[in-house]
Amino acid sequence: MGLVPQVVIVGAGLTGLSAAYHFEELGFSDYLLVEREDEVGGLARTLELDGFAFDYSIHILYTADPYAGELLQRLLDGNLVRQARRSFCYSRGVYTEYPYQAHTFGLPAEVIADNILGLVEAIYDRDAAAPRNFEEWIERTFGRGIARHFMLPYNRRVWAWDLAEMGFDWIAERVPRPRLEDVILGALQPPTQAYGPNREFWYPERGGIEALPRALAREIPASRLRLETRVTAIDLEAKRLTLDGGETLAYERLISTLPLPRLLALAGARALDDERVRAALRRLQHNVVHTVNIGLRGATLADDALRHWVYLPEERTVFHRISYPHRFSASMAPPGCCSIQAEISTSQKRPLERATLVAQTLEGLVDIGLLDAREARPAAEGGRVLVANIHTLDPAYIIYHLEHRADLATLEAFVAAHDVHSRGRFGQWEYFNMDHSILSGRDAAHALSGSSS
Repeated sequence: MGLVPQVVIVGAGLTGLSAAYHFEELGFSDYLLVEREDEVGGLARTLELDGFAFDYSIHILYTADPYAGELLQRLLDGNLVRQARRSFCYSRGVYTEYPYQAHTFGLPAEVIADNILGLVEAIYDRDAAAPRNFEEWIERTFGRGIARHFMLPYNRRVWAWDLAEMGFDWIAERVPRPRLEDVILGALQPPTQAYGPNREFWYPERGGIEALPRALAREIPASRLRLETRVTAIDLEAKRLTLDGGETLAYERLISTLPLPRLLALAGARALDDERVRAALRRLQHNVVHTVNIGLRGATLADDALRHWVYLPEERTVFHRISYPHRFSASMAPPGCCSIQAEISTSQKRPLERATLVAQTLEGLVDIGLLDAREARPAAEGGRVLVANIHTLDPAYIIYHLEHRADLATLEAFVAAHDVHSRGRFGQWEYFNMDHSILSGRDAAHALSGSSS
């Protein structure tokens, strides 16, 4: 490596690790990867708590991209288990299989009728105006019944935002849109087919989701990775990073996986002198997700059906989704124990008191019948709770505001003009899955190494 690396990568999450990994594959060694934490992984990390393991939030591996699939298999060779998804929706006291719109068998008759009639109206309403926002897209796509009973309340909870202030161009491939005949059959009989790109997924047998970034990091020479190295300022004109402690690091080109607002804040006045950049930045929004991790004595729950995760649209619980880490892999809990992870979204539009969320989560688990009141007490007091921890992701999901595409174009053009390649989930301010993040890093490496592959 020369005195000034051609490329500096900021952030050793999946995107930054993937960029470094692919530089190595391409035989390009003139780069340096810096990470502020003492471990790699970013959001793809796993907490170890008294023998229990919890990912920072629910993570599964699936992809429609052949290269990404082959890479995941190669990196996690011998440590990857394929599973058939077992996910459910819980409303009106009933578990129905995901996706809700295709599997309403077992719900009250009036809910089923409302769902089907609303969908028929939506399909055959020739005069319906084109949707202007996410809320209208839901109603136009699924009809008033499915919208009212599941789609609107659930999405308000997961995004913690006003859906009328969100766009919808990002959603088409993420939410299954079954045919009317499938919806009718799904109301009359138990499920006969699975929908969606994650109907089968992979998960590491050992190490939780952190096994993936660790596998990437093993392919990167130690001399090209600096941990505990925080960037405190970026001089776009001089192409120089300032690090904590005052050290400076020059570069020729920069791959940043930092959240876009953070990147431009570090760039300081030079970025914020541009009114169009300032205006676009002001409109960028995100939510915060708190994950409450519960480790329990005993291997079973009151309603011990085999489930990976459950969506909850109703306000009776503070959490909108729960998952069962021990069902992804037995290594996620000690022998004779089980675990639950609850997700709770907050934002300026849905403020919640973090200090009360563990207690509220346990109350919610009692309310929906997974635990009884005695079980929800600490094990030392005769209950089952061995671990009760909260972890916060901030940012968690980016908010697709109505001017999202135009604002991103403005910000991307600005940073690109200064030889900065902003990549990954928060660098591109997109709703990326893990395979998207890995591919984003690969594409950056190919572009900056001069590879055409």
